[in-house]
Amino acid sequence: MLADLAADLRFAARTLRRTPLFTVVAVASLALGIGGSAAVFALINAIVLRQLPVPDAQQLFVAERQSPTGSSQRFSWPSFERTRDRLAGRAEAFAVSSNAVMQMRLDTDEGSTGERGIVQLVSGEYFGSLRQRAQLGRLLTPDDNRRIGAHPVAVISDTYWRRRMAAAPDAIGRTVTINGTPFTIVGVTAPGFFGTLLATRGPDAWLPIMMQPAVHYAGNSSSHDNADTTKPWPPQETIEWLTIFTRVPSRADLGSMAAGITAQMHAEAEARLTDPDDRRRARAEQVALLPAARGVSRLRTAASSPLYVLLAMMGVLLVIACGNVAGLLVARGSARERELAIRASLGAGRFRLVRQLLVESLLLGLLGGAAGLGLAVWGRDLLLALLINGAGGAEIVTLDTHLDARVLGFALGVSLLTGVLCGLVPALRAGRGAVVEALKTESRSVGASRRTLLVGKLLVGAQMAFCLLLLVVAGLFVRSLRALASADIGFDRVHVLTASLDVRSLGYSTDQQQALYRRIVERVQAIPGVLSASLSENGPLAGSSHVSSLGVEGFDGDPNQPLRTNEEFVTPDYFATVGLRLLRGRMFTEADRAGGHATIVNQTFARRFFATTDPIGRRWGYGDDDMPFVIVGVVEDARYRDVRETTPNMAYHLVEGGEPVIAQDLEVRAAGDPAALADTLRRTLASAEPQLPVYGVATLGERVERSISQDAIVAELTSAFGGVALLLACLGLYGTISYGVSRRISELGLRLALGAARTHVLWLVLREALVLVLIGGLIGLPLTYAAARALRSLLYSVPPMDPLAYISGAALLVVVAAAAAYLPARRASRVEPLVALGRN
Repeated sequence: MLADLAADLRFAARTLRRTPLFTVVAVASLALGIGGSAAVFALINAIVLRQLPVPDAQQLFVAERQSPTGSSQRFSWPSFERTRDRLAGRAEAFAVSSNAVMQMRLDTDEGSTGERGIVQLVSGEYFGSLRQRAQLGRLLTPDDNRRIGAHPVAVISDTYWRRRMAAAPDAIGRTVTINGTPFTIVGVTAPGFFGTLLATRGPDAWLPIMMQPAVHYAGNSSSHDNADTTKPWPPQETIEWLTIFTRVPSRADLGSMAAGITAQMHAEAEARLTDPDDRRRARAEQVALLPAARGVSRLRTAASSPLYVLLAMMGVLLVIACGNVAGLLVARGSARERELAIRASLGAGRFRLVRQLLVESLLLGLLGGAAGLGLAVWGRDLLLALLINGAGGAEIVTLDTHLDARVLGFALGVSLLTGVLCGLVPALRAGRGAVVEALKTESRSVGASRRTLLVGKLLVGAQMAFCLLLLVVAGLFVRSLRALASADIGFDRVHVLTASLDVRSLGYSTDQQQALYRRIVERVQAIPGVLSASLSENGPLAGSSHVSSLGVEGFDGDPNQPLRTNEEFVTPDYFATVGLRLLRGRMFTEADRAGGHATIVNQTFARRFFATTDPIGRRWGYGDDDMPFVIVGVVEDARYRDVRETTPNMAYHLVEGGEPVIAQDLEVRAAGDPAALADTLRRTLASAEPQLPVYGVATLGERVERSISQDAIVAELTSAFGGVALLLACLGLYGTISYGVSRRISELGLRLALGAARTHVLWLVLREALVLVLIGGLIGLPLTYAAARALRSLLYSVPPMDPLAYISGAALLVVVAAAAAYLPARRASRVEPLVALGRN
């Protein structure tokens, strides 16, 4: 058996080598589909499927607080300590902060501010629970987390060690300054380790949690009950900022462990809270331990849906490519009917003929897969660059996207399946016993040709159906992108330049920060061409937010549905700078700097809480009994974090008015093109504070583009896939019509000899092609609508049955298909009757 298969393989290779044009076209078609699918799957594997590179990753779980109003994975340090002690002996626990961007400078970077690095704060159990060993020095231990600010030690990643220190063997003991605080490097992690948080760029350094005040970490957190975020966070019960992971050897213990942590949390709330409503909400919370073998990742949440859409579209494109290659194999099989008939007459059985043709198609599939792997490497890197650059991500990417065994197995499986799908119909047709009769008469050959044409037309119809699906879906995403790009964001995207400032890394006191803010605004406003300048905590469409629970004077809501608002801290000229008009009341004045209680709200806030009354003069606060803030004005609505989100409740405070905040976004209103001021702005900021890290200088219009970058990527790639699908489908149509014309030369010549006009013959062939397109379109419409409904959550202001997308997709398919069929139809209309009849 193996010897027969080897012989079939050698014969298939010789057969393909004798027809190089056919082989190249078929392999290229399959390589395009297989390579594209493998490229998308490589990213899905890296972001969605791959486990953390740690021993026994399946034992890792993450704690999540779940309640009727939502879920959270944030815990305080005291809560973690109690959880760790409760689980001692049954499971291991460790805590981590979010990855934070910090300024890092090595002791050799003299005269430089260093670079922006990724830093994570971790508990001392972190590396031990993840079963890690240092390749140099040592890793952090519980002894490094005993006292606040007393453990200035850092573990750096293998990537950072190689990139910034050239893998220097004397790295241990050297100093890296992080956000102004020097740390001694005590260890280097093993290659490939990035921790538990999956991102495009892993941490460059890990620090003890007790060093939070030293590096001014103020990342992803929730604070309540009069928490003081200006003081060290670890001792404070009411600042929740850590994610708790556990290593549980036996899944059978998960339920009891989660119940124990829940009981502990309820006891903590009973002891801390006095308000009955707060206690009731706390009792409604339950702690669950969720599988964390693949880590925790916002990247996974953001990118998985677009990647699966692209994979599905690549699958459809691959089906079209298979139909194309199958059509070529059917036509080629028709030309080989005499060869197969001779082999059958010499004793070859049906199974042997079918196997031979399947081996040929499988070989084509494997060759397409091998060529596709090269395309997959290029396509994977291109997709990753689009995702990172479009989202404004870090220039350095450490996400592991290598083609591992899972990706290679996927590519092999797709190659084999493709080979079978391409060769199944031709092989079954050629394996029928009637093929022997091809030796008898020409009339039988004509009948076989008609059957070949029928099979080819069915394949073309299927290609047209799937092609319409891709074209319409691409049209829907393009329409969605245009709706996003033209959406009214509320801000003036044309005249505003923005920049991100890392004020926190300077380690300034509150008074020093306020002086710096005034100095920056004054100097920037003095730049020629600048109309106004402002600072804010988060900035318009910068992707970050400050959300708080609130109570509103005279408003009674559902006690089980806590009210929330977004807050922004701004300097007085913020509204004039970003282009938000005042609708009612007044703007901030100098008198508001001292009081700190004047606030301005947006239209949504005013409508939500004061639908029938005037909001000016009304009070609100962070609890039912504490309402220090007074509304002095109402401004227009604007999108806050990104373009897609609905306008949230929004309350604006003065940066200098009350609670100390870090203003990390600069807005500049220009009289002309704001981009022309970028270099001048950088020089001005450097003169105002030479040590201030400045990054992300961009116009507000560019921030809008960044906010919709993933939508743009999906629209661009689906359009490209639709174009390739259209090309492949029309090539299949061209080949089928050309083959049909070549088989009907005598008939067409007879029609012309009997007086048929050449335009009649031209239309006869074109009509046949358009009928195939129409049949394919009718089959494709329900498939297209089903696909569009499945994708509706990814569309913005575009219904799944958008008429323009369907009409434009169908029109494009008809026009291009007619153009593809015109060449063989024109050749048919120019047949000379005497020559055609002479061939018969």
